[in-house]
Amino acid sequence: MDIHIAQGHNPPHNIHGITVVIDVIRAFTTSHHAFRKGLRCIWPVASAEQAFSLRDEHLPNALLAGEVDALPIKGFDFGNSPWEIDQASLEGREMILRTTNGVAATLRARDSREVLVAGLVNAEATANYLRQQSPPTVVLVASHPTGDEDVACAEYIRHLLGGEGISYEAARERTLNARAAQKFFNGSHPRLRPDDIEAAASNAGPDALVMKVRFDPFPCITAH
Repeated sequence: MDIHIAQGHNPPHNIHGITVVIDVIRAFTTSHHAFRKGLRCIWPVASAEQAFSLRDEHLPNALLAGEVDALPIKGFDFGNSPWEIDQASLEGREMILRTTNGVAATLRARDSREVLVAGLVNAEATANYLRQQSPPTVVLVASHPTGDEDVACAEYIRHLLGGEGISYEAARERTLNARAAQKFFNGSHPRLRPDDIEAAASNAGPDALVMKVRFDPFPCITAH
């Protein structure tokens, strides 16, 4: 298979292959933790306004999670935080998610045969799924336009697929030292916790969940 790494919010066309949108800090780490807690599905949206509208018009029992400029959104149930998700009871619930990078790129990735989302936490399971499917083309999208942590995760997945790349240990180190991680360690806001970065740098191994995206009638992420 041909493996390409792209960066930013506009994934390239990949109509015959599989696109993997990566957001390590923190959207798809948060998502994986939520699915582990029994969440049924995640509805990604582009804005807080769309999140409130989708909940009010179609999903009255859905929880709201996400961030703007990394900080929690007023009126939402959760920030974009795996630590907060781990404290919650989510069995059988649904969640609407708004984030700056991972969700934005996912909403623009529908021009692919299949779309997955991933963080470092489920990179190994995602690579195993890609090997099983053996698509002609894999596009790994580092969704943060300038961040190193998503590129590191993409390089780790490419390594797992037999291409040039890096080890998990190297990807973990780059995540812990990424520019986006620093505000979680310096005490700048009480809801930016070091625990979130530790979760983002973790590896749940081959038994982690594979997270898939469908786009009709609304974009929806489910875990398998």
